Amino acid sequence: MILDFDEAIRLLGVPEPTLRRWIRQGKIPCREGKGRYYFIRKEIEKWAQTHHMFLHHDREDAVSRDPGKELDLLGAMRRGGVFFHVEGNTPEDVLRRAVSLAPLPSETDKTLLLEMLLQREALASTGIGEGVAIPHPRYPVEHLPGDALITTCFLDTPVDFRSIDGRPVFVLFLMLSPTTDIHLKLLSRLSFCLRDAAFMAFLRKCDAAEALFDKVKEIQESFDG
Repeated sequence: MILDFDEAIRLLGVPEPTLRRWIRQGKIPCREGKGRYYFIRKEIEKWAQTHHMFLHHDREDAVSRDPGKELDLLGAMRRGGVFFHVEGNTPEDVLRRAVSLAPLPSETDKTLLLEMLLQREALASTGIGEGVAIPHPRYPVEHLPGDALITTCFLDTPVDFRSIDGRPVFVLFLMLSPTTDIHLKLLSRLSFCLRDAAFMAFLRKCDAAEALFDKVKEIQESFDG
C-alpha cells in the first residue's frame, strides 16, 4: 500500500517538520516522484518496529471520553501549568526540570518518563523551529489520570535542541496524552496557535500564565469557529 505525505504523518503521529527532517537526513524509507514524496506502508511499519516506534493504527482508545475535552487545548494547558525561568543548559537539563514541575500523581515514575522523553529526542529533535519545542514520549502515557496535560516552560536561557531552523528553544510545551488520538488532536490545536505570528510574538514576551491562557482561548475560539 502506498502512502502520501499526509497519510504518513497521520500514521507516524509526528509533526510535518519532523517527517521532512527525517526524509532530508535519510532516516526513514521514502520515495520521490513527480516532485512528491510517497511511502510504502510495509516499509514504514518495518522501520517503526525497528525503532520501537508506536504507529497510530496500533492502538485504539479503550476509554470512553468526552470528545470536547479531547480537543480542549486550553484545559490541557491549565492542567499542566505554566512555569517561568526554568533553568537548564541542555535538553536533558530542561526536560528533567519540566518533568519535575509537571503536576503528575505521586506514583508516577518520573525517572522512566524522562528516559522516554530522551529516547524520543534521540530519534529526532522535538524542536519545531522559531524557538519552540514540543517534547513528548513516543508512546501514550497509558496510566495518565484523567485527561491529557501540557506543561508550558519558559526557559531561563535558550537551549539548543537541534531544531530544524537551528534556533535555540526559549519555550517548550511538554505534552503528555493517554492515547495517540488525543495527542494528535491536541498537537493540531497547538500547531494552529504556533502558526499565528501574533501568538509567537506574544510568547516571546509572556510573563503571566493567565495572559497565556487568555490568548490561547482567543485563538481556540477562532479555531472552533
